[in-house]
Amino acid sequence: MYWDSSLVSMPNIDKLASNGLTFKDAHSSPACAPSRYMLLSGNYAHRGKRAKGIYRFEGNGNQFYEGQKSIAEVLRDEAGYNTAMFGKWHLGVGIPRVGKMNQTHILSHPGHDWSLPLIQGPQDIGFNSSLITPGGIQSYPYSFFRDGYLTTDISDVKFWEPGTYAMPYGDSIIYRVAGEGDKNWDSTAYNMILVNETTKFIDDHLDNRLNADDPFFTYVALGSVHAPHSPPNHYMNGEPVADVHQTRHLDMLNEMDMVVGSLISALEDRNLAEDTIIIFTSDNGGLSDSDNSTTHRSSGKLRAHKGTVYEGGHRVPLIMQYPGQFPAGEERNHHVGLNDIYATICDLVGIDIPHLSAQDSVSFANYTYSENITDGLRQELATWNYLPLGMHGNLHVSLS
Repeated sequence: MYWDSSLVSMPNIDKLASNGLTFKDAHSSPACAPSRYMLLSGNYAHRGKRAKGIYRFEGNGNQFYEGQKSIAEVLRDEAGYNTAMFGKWHLGVGIPRVGKMNQTHILSHPGHDWSLPLIQGPQDIGFNSSLITPGGIQSYPYSFFRDGYLTTDISDVKFWEPGTYAMPYGDSIIYRVAGEGDKNWDSTAYNMILVNETTKFIDDHLDNRLNADDPFFTYVALGSVHAPHSPPNHYMNGEPVADVHQTRHLDMLNEMDMVVGSLISALEDRNLAEDTIIIFTSDNGGLSDSDNSTTHRSSGKLRAHKGTVYEGGHRVPLIMQYPGQFPAGEERNHHVGLNDIYATICDLVGIDIPHLSAQDSVSFANYTYSENITDGLRQELATWNYLPLGMHGNLHVSLS
């Protein structure tokens, strides 16, 4: 629906677009961590603790300043939503510890007290339930944290060297960064775990809700399609995934579509699809290492790639579906940012944005209903990249 061509069949994402809205000019930041803060905070990244975003463990926790409320926190506290987050965190967290942090032995070091939860993890910014890895499948610790607590037994931690490991679901890959993790870590199973966790959360919500109208909000951050490209041999339904296409990057795109299909089916099977807004998007533009042996280029027709201020670095897919409310099969061509999703959700739900939160978020709620309602849409969208020390200033473009 973006480039009129594909080397991978994506029937579930195609169906999502045909049943909803496809935004043709949506933008993130050029990199992952600042984009995730943009999405959840409604701010540009420089309003957080680090202008470049926080990727891993930090002494002072995540990217949010005190007083900035995430969209999950607002939905929970102001509209009674049951909130959950599953998958790649990449917003920064702190380690409960005594003394100096030890990155080499991040799980087994005796100065790290894993009887306590992560400092400023999902549980501290509005998520009632969570199962996350701080760095997705890209970085240590190669372990999951449930509701802030480490799920790995620290007496049974493994130090993983970069390489490929035969695991039950396929060839798991430790990508460039050695580090500690669970002895059963399997990067090929990551996305399927998230599907199962999301489905279980929905079922638990339905079983425990006080009335039929109790709402829920889930943020599902997949391992796709960032390297390492380690698709499972088979998806949960037995369908082959790995080595079906020309590259394993393409295989992971295929798996991503299967995941979208599973999550939508979970809603449909529980008669929830008609009452649920689904948002599909990405945290940065195309990868710079797209395989040159194929005609696949993940930035499509756009200039450059992830990490650059050109549109190939930050123009991303954005599809929104709300059956019976949003028009089906339409396009929107005015530019919007990931930071605008915060204000848009607040408008759609009917709640106010808290003071000091979402300062860079411009609602496009009315624009979802009609392409002719453009009043109040943003006229500019800033994006930037950071030059090495010793060079002058920051690069900036203004899109209009």
